[in-house]
Amino acid sequence: MDSTGLDTREDRDLRSVRSKLLARHAPGTRTQTVSWSAGRAPVLELGEGPPLVLVHGGLGEATNWVPVMPLLAQRFHVYAVDRPGHGLADPFDYRGVDLLAHARTFLGDVLDALGLDAPAVVGNSMGGRWAVEYALQNPNRVSRLVLVGAPAGSTAALPKEFFAVVDLLRLIHRPVLGRLVRSAMRKPSSRKRAREGLGGMVAHPERLGDELLDSGTFNFLRNSASMLGLVERVVDGMGPRPEFSGGIPWATLRVPTDLVWGERDAFDTVGHGREIADRVPQGRFALVPDAGHLPWLDEPAVVAREIAKAVESGGEAA
Repeated sequence: MDSTGLDTREDRDLRSVRSKLLARHAPGTRTQTVSWSAGRAPVLELGEGPPLVLVHGGLGEATNWVPVMPLLAQRFHVYAVDRPGHGLADPFDYRGVDLLAHARTFLGDVLDALGLDAPAVVGNSMGGRWAVEYALQNPNRVSRLVLVGAPAGSTAALPKEFFAVVDLLRLIHRPVLGRLVRSAMRKPSSRKRAREGLGGMVAHPERLGDELLDSGTFNFLRNSASMLGLVERVVDGMGPRPEFSGGIPWATLRVPTDLVWGERDAFDTVGHGREIADRVPQGRFALVPDAGHLPWLDEPAVVAREIAKAVESGGEAA
């Protein structure tokens, strides 16, 4: 729904493609909507067992995790949450927001709403940074931290693919041309362009199913205003704003932390990922060969195995 509570075309489109995606690739997934201090957020649930919370990246949605959810659900009770202004969560105005304080508030509120004391938390990209920020301030509320793909802010450099997405967001909000772009993106023929646009995020976009692509497209259309506010709050010119890229205090992280890194991650290098793992007191690094920034979309079985290995290892990271 939009900010007025109306069920919009964008809501209906996204709800429809998500239902098809879940029915085909993660049957049995349940959905509940939780309230946090500034809105509502849907949570996808699958499986039984120890809790495992999945936090998607910037401009993504909870259903990004669908390819790996059934594998994880064999061992865990999986919770995948839509971050504010993403998926079917309430729209959110990020302008002027202290993003890191927002991250801590949102995750804390969601864990409270779900009744989770100290679950393992898996985060990708911006969701990884959200999870790190929460764990830094609340180490007793996170039993294990798994960062899948380079967390946002790990480096001050951003790949060209990121700025291509920013340009598209701005184009969508142009009065006349934006309507034409929106209309074109709704057509099945747009899937080829969508795959091409994911080239910097995954190593093998040709492997992605139509339902996953369509969910990403309609997520983008529904939430473009929230997403544009987010990226303009994060970046200034061709790099992150100083308050967001001032460095992550890895050495002070008191939660066992595993970095599951795609060999072809466009956002940061393998070497830097290994350096980060070495700086975390209880850090471990795992490489996913021939995989990108969202490595589970390239190698779901490998990533599921690394996440399970991390969460079930107990104690300190290897």
